[in-house]
Amino acid sequence: MGKVLKTAVIGCGKLGRREAAIVAELEGVELTAVCDLNLTSARAVAEQYEGCRAYDSYQELLEQEELTCVLVVTPTYTHKDICVAAARAHCHIFCEKPMALRLSECDVMLQAAEDNGVKLMIGFVRRFQPAFKEMKRRLEAGDLGEVKMLYAIRMGGRPEPGVEGWRRQRSKVGGLLEGFVHEIDLLRWYGGRVRNVRGVMNFGTFPDTDVEDNIFITLEFENDAVGALQSSQIFPLGAYDFGLAGTRGAMRYGGNVNTLVFCRQGDKPERITLEPRDALRDELQHFFDCVRHDRQPDIPGTHGKQALEITLAAYRSAEDGKIVRLPIG
Repeated sequence: MGKVLKTAVIGCGKLGRREAAIVAELEGVELTAVCDLNLTSARAVAEQYEGCRAYDSYQELLEQEELTCVLVVTPTYTHKDICVAAARAHCHIFCEKPMALRLSECDVMLQAAEDNGVKLMIGFVRRFQPAFKEMKRRLEAGDLGEVKMLYAIRMGGRPEPGVEGWRRQRSKVGGLLEGFVHEIDLLRWYGGRVRNVRGVMNFGTFPDTDVEDNIFITLEFENDAVGALQSSQIFPLGAYDFGLAGTRGAMRYGGNVNTLVFCRQGDKPERITLEPRDALRDELQHFFDCVRHDRQPDIPGTHGKQALEITLAAYRSAEDGKIVRLPIG
């Protein structure tokens, strides 16, 4: 197994607590410390794991602890500073999505990781969910033929009143990007490089937020496939749908992570049931395996930047009413 990977989790919200629990269970990984601006929250997590220490300053954490890895599970607007500090402390970094709010911040994070010889992986957990993994496998096996169309629908997701107020501020969360960036990453993962982006959006339903109510995005890929994403915070019924269509067949995912529908062109649909998996555990295991064996993660920082670039292009398009060609710089 080799040396134990001493790891800290920065951010003790719901997701941070879950990731801390996974780290504590993985073989060859040690949950050395946790950090949160709310020291009470950090202590509440730390006391659950023997030898785990609590901090309310990531700077102090990085100074005091000898770490191999850091998991950054904090609000998006904090990612750049924390990741740069972790890289300078020679820690390998797993950073939750979205990577950052600006492309310039992504560049700084990528450069810091390169300069200090550490790995930077972005937390696009959907790639590890059984249905999306099976979509990728069948696509690469040629079952769908040449991809021509991709779509994603993600509706709902508005935070409860009084919970995580930063999620209601576009300057801190980047709008609905906080949620739908998963789908943007998947569309790019399946469809390849994006050539043109068009976006439309509106605002104003909720007086306590400046995040967009709805955004519709259309994509033109370099292989001439077309794609679309719809996302909303004013559809309390909730809805999720994702699909791919190619010259040989199509696949659809309707929200059950273990079930897909596949249909060859001109044939009857086939329901596919997959073995359940803990995708977050698999994702973190992949990160630690890459660190241990000195491999590039499947979701490097560059992929986080690419997903953000598509989204920023859509916002720019929505504001000026024009199609935006990538790259946007």
